[in-house]
Amino acid sequence: MPLYTYVAIYEGTSYVAQQRRGNYQGFGDWVQALPAALKKKAAQNMYGGFEPIPNRKNVWQRTQTIDGSELVVIAIQTDS
Repeated sequence: MPLYTYVAIYEGTSYVAQQRRGNYQGFGDWVQALPAALKKKAAQNMYGGFEPIPNRKNVWQRTQTIDGSELVVIAIQTDS
């Protein structure tokens, strides 16, 4: 199974998680890297919503708004 690296960015701080999965979406592995208070809020809407990043291979992004700030999550297929 491929290794996916998830980079979550919220209010200028980055959080990184990695997991081997069959595909990049449908899993909330990235939410585990967040601090507890943010994790609880992000977990309410953590599945899916990833879109391919144009002109990039094996890179996807999703966004959600939490307390008026944007949480951006980038999923990168790190290996196959």
